[in-house]
Amino acid sequence: MNEANYSLRIDMTKQRASSPFLFGHNLEHTRACVSGGLSAQLLRNRKFAGRPGARTGVSAEWFGIGARAFFCNDRDPYVSHFKPNGMWRRNETNAQTVQNPIEGQLAGIGQGGLFIRPDIGYKLAIVAKANRPVALTARLTNPSGDETYAQARFELSDGDWQRCEATLSVSKPGGETCLRLAFAERATVIFGAVSLLPEDSFHDMRRDVVDRLRELGVGLLRWPGGNFAGEYRWQDMFLPVDRRAPLQAFTEDETQPYTHGYDMHEIDTDDFVALCREIGAEPFITINLAWDAPEACAAWVEYCNGPADSEYGRLRARRGHEKPYNVRFWSLGNEMGYGHMEGPMQPDQYAVAAGAAARAMLEKDPALTLCSSGPYESDRAAAWIEGSARALLPLATHISFHTYNNFPQDFTAPETIRLAYERAVSVVKDNRAKLRALRAALPKDIHISYDEWNVWAAWFRKSSAVEGMFVASMLHMMLYAGDELNVPLLCFFQPVGEGAVDVFPDRAALSADGQAFALMKAHMDGRICAVEGLADYEAVASVKEGILSVSLINADYDAPARFTLNACGPVTAARCLEARDLLPDSHFEESELTVTEREGTACVSLPPRAIALLQFSLPAPRL
Repeated sequence: MNEANYSLRIDMTKQRASSPFLFGHNLEHTRACVSGGLSAQLLRNRKFAGRPGARTGVSAEWFGIGARAFFCNDRDPYVSHFKPNGMWRRNETNAQTVQNPIEGQLAGIGQGGLFIRPDIGYKLAIVAKANRPVALTARLTNPSGDETYAQARFELSDGDWQRCEATLSVSKPGGETCLRLAFAERATVIFGAVSLLPEDSFHDMRRDVVDRLRELGVGLLRWPGGNFAGEYRWQDMFLPVDRRAPLQAFTEDETQPYTHGYDMHEIDTDDFVALCREIGAEPFITINLAWDAPEACAAWVEYCNGPADSEYGRLRARRGHEKPYNVRFWSLGNEMGYGHMEGPMQPDQYAVAAGAAARAMLEKDPALTLCSSGPYESDRAAAWIEGSARALLPLATHISFHTYNNFPQDFTAPETIRLAYERAVSVVKDNRAKLRALRAALPKDIHISYDEWNVWAAWFRKSSAVEGMFVASMLHMMLYAGDELNVPLLCFFQPVGEGAVDVFPDRAALSADGQAFALMKAHMDGRICAVEGLADYEAVASVKEGILSVSLINADYDAPARFTLNACGPVTAARCLEARDLLPDSHFEESELTVTEREGTACVSLPPRAIALLQFSLPAPRL
């Protein structure tokens, strides 16, 4: 194959600031992002949401103990919502009832498929009540239940709800582990909620997943959605986490199809802000415009940003957070005007609702940056620009823009693999064209928040290095077009479980998408330098803290590429990520690059389907 040659000149006299929020991500409680992803909670459906199994009475994900025991889950719930907001969902508030009609028979519930590490303790919490005194035994066992790894015994008195806690340590996990909760008395026990968490979790989040998010370099984190924003009840955080009712999806295909359509509400505002601070991200909150009144939206702002002597700031302070969080970015709903979201469907209707919320929120904090929602990536964009975007100025200075690019997924023949790859990298140009068309139609004083982007249906299948090349190409394009098209906010959808971070029972690892983000984060907070000789965004150069970072992309399917740059200082790092394997579950292969320096130039060759990062140490400025 003929080697492509690029002769580039980096002009460090021409620099511009770059928004750090181009390295944003979403954290949405959909699919398995929290349950089975970021959450450290081991138990599935731990609050017994939804209808039980047919003819069993046992809640989904659980099994019954006791051949002659009786089970149901539609009586006397423990979980609840903090206050009604008009939203109506089914079977969010249940408890698991177990009746044991035979004295001496073991009766109860259990759950298998748990991954237990032998090196740490696990905090077990059970909220239950009984109609007579009962000795409840909790055991971690092998799948058949005939070997016990750890156990605890709790005495339940008759009466109201009781919370029982113990720490269980396992020296021999023995593969798949089960939790069994059982009693032998002739009695009724109602389980309200059960929790099993490793002691080393961060705000009940998995440490390894948090570490991977930090490794990505997340400049902005959008939460709680996405579509899940339309389910979320932020004030439920004022209930203990075990008492917060599960949140059911409006359309299961869009949210939580892997958790039976329910989210267990494990993460609240305090946890989210703590996560942002832990990984160095700016928080970006989406309100529930369909169901929360303007007063409730304003209360959320006051909780986050109000002084400690305000009504909701006082509640924040009581929860141990005296200083305001100063959450700057807020979105006025998500994907409004689409059938999969509840709320106003027409731009004028949306403008009325969003305007009322915006005014109430800005009254609490005039410094907010507000983003309005709507179908700005569709053929209805013109109507929404006129009826909503313009109408909401100057309240909302940003509008939300989303793209999910589709391309063929056939890995059964060399020609179809090549087609998938070439389509994946070419759709970046499609996205740029859509942004340019939107920019041309918008008033100049409206910014674009490109707060969801990915390939289509990433949550339903394995990723590959094809998508890693797509991510790298998108970031390169946006580091240039973000300034040109006034797009200061860019959020990938979404890192956990369907993009950048793959989560397994025993570990969390960067996918090819994540490898691309981790390499490109060298540009975050840097000043972008002009590069002469570019054909199409194949190089980005930025300066930060005395280091010149140059990322290069060779997107050609089978031809290598040689890049010649003007030498800017000693080379301190030269790394290459090569997509040799494009099949499902493939990753980049990382290697060191050889940089040849001669006569004021630095030369490097990239294999096909590769991205690289070169870093040069710049001379200290003269005083």
